[in-house]
Amino acid sequence: GQDALSAQHRQDLALFCEVTANARDSHSAQQLLQACNWNVEQALQLHWAGNDEDAEAQALGTAAAPPPAPHATPADSLGAPLLERPSAQADAEGDAGRGSLVQQADAPTSRNSFVDWIMSGIRRISLSVFTIVCTFIFGPGGPRLRGGASSGAAFGRALNAAYGAELQLPVFFSGSFAQALQAARLDVKLLVVYLHSENAQHTQSFCTQVLSNDYVCTMLNENFLLWGGDILRVETHFVAQMMHARQYPCFCVLLPANDDEIRVIGALHGEVQVDAAVALLTTCLEEMDAHRAEIVARREQHAEDRSLREQQDREYQEALEMDRRREEQQQLLEQEQRETQRLAEEQLRQEQEALSRIEAQQQELLERRQRQAAELAPESADATARISLRLPAGQRVQRKFATCATLKDVYAWADSAAYLPENKGRDLMVPDRFVLKTSFPTKDLVEMNSTVEDLQLAGTNIVLAAIEDDD
Repeated sequence: GQDALSAQHRQDLALFCEVTANARDSHSAQQLLQACNWNVEQALQLHWAGNDEDAEAQALGTAAAPPPAPHATPADSLGAPLLERPSAQADAEGDAGRGSLVQQADAPTSRNSFVDWIMSGIRRISLSVFTIVCTFIFGPGGPRLRGGASSGAAFGRALNAAYGAELQLPVFFSGSFAQALQAARLDVKLLVVYLHSENAQHTQSFCTQVLSNDYVCTMLNENFLLWGGDILRVETHFVAQMMHARQYPCFCVLLPANDDEIRVIGALHGEVQVDAAVALLTTCLEEMDAHRAEIVARREQHAEDRSLREQQDREYQEALEMDRRREEQQQLLEQEQRETQRLAEEQLRQEQEALSRIEAQQQELLERRQRQAAELAPESADATARISLRLPAGQRVQRKFATCATLKDVYAWADSAAYLPENKGRDLMVPDRFVLKTSFPTKDLVEMNSTVEDLQLAGTNIVLAAIEDDD
């Protein structure tokens, strides 16, 4: 009895019953686990690989009543997600012993409840890690529990090998269940899932009479996407658990509404007739047609929203680019303005410096000429050589020099003529730089050490000519 079991064994028994959906009664499950030395994985393999059809029918049906008649379970609407947990009433369709077993396994004892909880968590984590490792090593399908065929063409060939090469079977989708969901969603089609068990009582009749029926094959190939798998494979077993399969073969119609929701809109299991399968497919197809426009409209709306977002993103990026270019242009303009201002300020500074230099030169020239005028000796008694000087403005001045006076003395007189007492008030204009010339013939007087007598300047009219600057 269960009372004699340890807490560990009760946990193993509860886990076995949960995975097998209470297909065996408590006593049978306990005997199988004891025969496997309480190795849950080995017991599960032996359970699914059993060849006793009567035991299989009992495991897939209910212990208290004969197997229910084949039936279709179309949903009242498309609003029931596949991944929704079953209600308490649906769970009660299992064995009567399930409730007491789970209750016993779940009820904590006064001494070992915390330890049991810890051990249960460790086992569940170990199973999850095992599943991840299997998926990484063997791919999405995982290892086979016992010789089960993979999906797609290989699965179809396995069915032909088992039930006759002459059977004309529909085309099975090649790929994992998740890939089949994605393909059905993209094609806006319903996904038909066939869960196969070679040991189930009605599997052979389903494959030879229903699945190979010409009309069923045509409907499946033209209007649906068909995915099949053997429950001996880990992936298919998980799919069966997700869809709460209770009998095999299981023929289920799914609507992949979106990435987050999968809806069951019809299912057949156990002994299935051709008429029931055709009726299920027809009903689901009609319901799908009624919702196809909604699905397409939703997809178009999503595409339109995505296109709008992309357009808004493009416009935003274009606006950012325009703002960037405008800012660059503004910065370039400001830089040009700063450069123009700098050049103007530099030119103004240079002009001011040049003006200051000119003013300084003019002041220096003024002081020098005033000093020369003050130092110039008055005409002496021996000054007999008269020289007349014509300025560029037409003004004339004259002075008498000694015959021994040099040309340098004449230049000093001409340079300071405007500041001599006898010329005060005449506003004489003497250029900053000049040269003295004879009037006829024209000759530049540049021999500074030559005397007036040597140059024969006595009684002559000489001209003061301005020297133009080279720049």
